[in-house]
Order: sequence, then C-alpha cells, then structure tokens
Amino acid sequence: LKHDRCRGRFTAMGCKGSRQPAPEDYAVGKRYKVQRPLELFDSESPEANRIETLKAKKDVVLLVKISEQSGRRKGFVIPQPAESHEAGWISLEDVQRGKAMQPPLYHNELAGSWDLKARYSVQNPATLRAGPALDSENIGELQAGCEVLLLDFGVTSGGSGSMKARLRTLVFAGDKIGWMSPETGVGDHLLKPVNLLSRKVVDMHKQTLRQSGSGLRKSYQQGGNSPWEAGATYRMLERASMRSAADLSSSEVGKVSEGSLVEVQEMNNVEIQGGWCPVACIVVQEGPEKGKSGWVRCSAKDGHDLMDTRDHNEYDKILRQMRQNISPADIPADARPAEIQALNVKLEQERKEAKAREEEEQAKIIPPEDTDTQILQEQEAPIPVREPSQERKSSADQIVAEFAELKETMQKLEDFELRQDDRPQPEPRVDGTDRPSNECLWCSCGR
Repeated sequence: LKHDRCRGRFTAMGCKGSRQPAPEDYAVGKRYKVQRPLELFDSESPEANRIETLKAKKDVVLLVKISEQSGRRKGFVIPQPAESHEAGWISLEDVQRGKAMQPPLYHNELAGSWDLKARYSVQNPATLRAGPALDSENIGELQAGCEVLLLDFGVTSGGSGSMKARLRTLVFAGDKIGWMSPETGVGDHLLKPVNLLSRKVVDMHKQTLRQSGSGLRKSYQQGGNSPWEAGATYRMLERASMRSAADLSSSEVGKVSEGSLVEVQEMNNVEIQGGWCPVACIVVQEGPEKGKSGWVRCSAKDGHDLMDTRDHNEYDKILRQMRQNISPADIPADARPAEIQALNVKLEQERKEAKAREEEEQAKIIPPEDTDTQILQEQEAPIPVREPSQERKSSADQIVAEFAELKETMQKLEDFELRQDDRPQPEPRVDGTDRPSNECLWCSCGR
C-alpha cells in the first residue's frame, strides 16, 4: 500500500486509484487544457501587450513553438477554436500556489494533437504553397489518400485582413516541400490525425486482416523494384521468424514481435513457388527483441506486407537534402526546418532574378533581328528609273530575238512537210468481197 497525501487515503501501487506520473515536458503540435489562468501576450518581450486571459480548466490551446530566454520558458499557442482567437505567447513556468507548484497546462495531450516527424494521410484535398501565408505561391495540389511527412509548424492569419490564427505545417509530399493547413479554423481535419509511423499502423493492419484481408497493402510487385532498402528503419506489422540466412529454409534463430522497429542491413530476393520474395537482414532497434538480428520475409505468401514500407529515418534524410544548397555559414546547425526552407525559397528567388538579369544583359549585346523594319525598308526603297534610250535598246533586242526564234520554227516545219512528200503512196482500198480471205479488213497494212 501507498499513502496518497493528495487524497488522504491509502491506495495500492499501480492500481487505478494511484496517481500516475506526469510527462516531463510539453511538446509542440499538442493540444492541452489550461490548468490555471494564463495571460496571452502578442510577443515574448517584457513590453508585450495583453491579448486576453485564458480560463483555467476550460480553455484549450495548441502549442506551436517553445522559446527559452533568460532561463524562462514561454510557448507560442493558438487558443481553440482558432477562428475565434488570436495566437500569442504564454508562460510555461510552474508557479507556487500555496504549498504546491501549479503548472500552466495539464500535461495530458488531448485528441486531435499533431506530431512532428510523423506521416499523415491527406483526408481532404489541400493546396501546397511555397510559404506559410495563405496567398503565397501555389506549388501543387494534394489529393485525398496521399501521404505527407510533417516537418515543422507555423502560424498565419486567416486571410482577408483577419487577425485570427491559422495553423500551418511544413510538409514533404512526394518530391515537393511546402506549406499546408492540417486543419481548418473550426478544427475540421484536412489530414487524418493518425501518425502512420506510430504503433497505430499495426492496429490498422490487424483490423484489415480481420476484415477478410481486403485492402491489405501489397507494396512489392513481381518483377518490380523493392520498396524496402538497406539503411532504412521500418516497423514490423506482424510477428515474423528470423533466420540465419536469406534462404527461407535456413534455421530459425528467433522471432521478431509485431510493432518492433528494425533497421535493414541488407536486402535480397529469394526464389519461391510462383515467383520471388524480398527478404531483409535486420537488427531490432526497438521492441522485446532489441539487439537481436536475422533474416526475415518482407511480404507474406499472398504478397501483403509483413514489414511496413515507411522509413522512420526519412525526416533526417529530408533535412540533409534541404541543406545541400546552403552554406553552413549561412544558417545555424540547429535551425528549424521552417528557417531552412525559408532560406531555400529566398536563394531560389535570387537565382531566378539573377538569370533574368543575365538574359536581359545578353539581349542588349545581341539585339534580335528586326524583320518588320527590314521589310518596311525594302518597301520604301526607291525604284530605279531607266533612261529612254536604254528602254528603246532593250525593246529592239527583244524583237530581233523573237524573229530569229520564229524563223527557226518555220524552217523546221518546212523540212517536216518535205519528208512527208517523199513517202510512198498507199494502194487504193477495195471492198471486203474483193479482198483475199487472209487480208486485214481494218487497215491497209496488207495483212
């Protein structure tokens, strides 16, 4: 038994009546209920203006950012619902209330919270933009069913001159990085609030198995590329056997539990009846078999996934890609993804402007061919005037040439008539009755 001083009675350790330890810290993206009255300010400076007072045990806030200055922590929050409030800063410090310390927020996160470095499925179509502002450049449309990796949080106004807050998230979607709204101002979700990198994906997989298996993910297609790769970390969707070699008939060295996180050391394809099966050499990173290693199947006999295809290292890989075109001297090593993306957008804009200036300078050096002016000049050019004597001389020469040609033609005609007169005359025709029976009746050929 354990004496509960808060309740003034004894309770069994670990039973329902015992007090559970609170989490050590708050996390961005989470929704919390206000525990004591809190003042909301428009900035974190000492001269900030008060926006409103949040009510204890009633108001709910979404924590977007945590800042620490001079040893004091503050949080940038959006009171809920967002369409009815402005975003602002609150103190995250505990205060003395009587003999107890009272925190600003209850530590238990509420439903509808978001996780950084998590993957979510798009529930309703959304627009992907270059910046957090709702009127920034449109860089793509996200359709229902596609997945995004959540990189960072931001806040913008609701648009149309409104000061009301709107939650924005920086996401990686396919081959693009941009900003979108995970929820509307009234709290309707544009992203389905289920982290697909959490153990909940195992529960979803089990539920699909119970429903006759229709809808199971079959990521590997015969003859195609493997969706799993060495160096990545995946979650096991089902309990699987670990073997000593890639050959599925090799000895079993243990089991790996469903929900465990495994790091793939090597990939291989083994031949099975009816095709090929991808197998992976793994080391268990998280789970009951932590530290154990062996070869496991990645897909079952019917082709459905035994190992999830979502890489838990993807967040770090994307951050490295985002830093590729930035000099380390231009941005701190601990910069947030939103800061890195903002610098990338700025550098890209500068590159576009520099290219436009270069093309403009090149156009000045080599002006384009002005065909309209050339045609106009040709049309306006004066027609050369011939002298009268030249015109008479040209007419006489033409008449002489035409007479010589006519004379030559007449001579050829006379020669032809003479040749016709020298031909022998045909014999007179006779009736068919006087002709020999073997003579042709149709001409005077004599046959």
